[in-house]
Amino acid sequence: MSLLRPAILAILLAVFFGVCLATSPVSAGDEGQKRLDDGLLDPSWFGPGIVFRQAEDIDFLWVKPGFSIKGRKIHIDKWADPVFLGKERRPKDSAKAAELTELMPTRMRGALGAALAGYAEVSRDDGDIVMTGRFVDCNTGSKAKKFLIGMGAGHADATWDIKIVDKTSGEVLVAIHHRCVSGTSMSEIDDKIAKWLEKFGKALHDDLAGSNAPANS
Repeated sequence: MSLLRPAILAILLAVFFGVCLATSPVSAGDEGQKRLDDGLLDPSWFGPGIVFRQAEDIDFLWVKPGFSIKGRKIHIDKWADPVFLGKERRPKDSAKAAELTELMPTRMRGALGAALAGYAEVSRDDGDIVMTGRFVDCNTGSKAKKFLIGMGAGHADATWDIKIVDKTSGEVLVAIHHRCVSGTSMSEIDDKIAKWLEKFGKALHDDLAGSNAPANS
């Protein structure tokens, strides 16, 4: 009986610490951490000390306490080449991701320039903070399935990361991971991205306030 007690205690401790690790917030500084969003969100791209949370119009979000966009000048930089972190995709999916990568800085300047007019400045080549991003997945779907079947069949989607960095210190001020889905024949993924950028501009105007529950999936 005395030999069983240490074994039972060891099992209980393993279960206890396993539960604690499973329920703790996921931070970009945690070694051996799991990726979020079915592996599409790699926190190491953003840097250490970031704990993602979920917000109304952004799937995964982190904002440095005290962050404000007011009076800042945002340099919308080029996006990095796509890095697919999920399932293997078709050549046309890779081609679409490359196309979107080239377009995103221009689209962001247009959307954010309108949303932040008179509140913050948006630039293509200079600023005290820098915004950049990358696509980590892209699926062009099937127009035929969307039209003939509907109900989400043949949907298109794209997933990306965005970070805002202080130009002088290199410190990350905002970290974002989001996915847009086009599930009907009446819209394309480009339309969904345009609508999201409009919402993003409004949220950025409000300093991305309102993030709530810690991300855990």
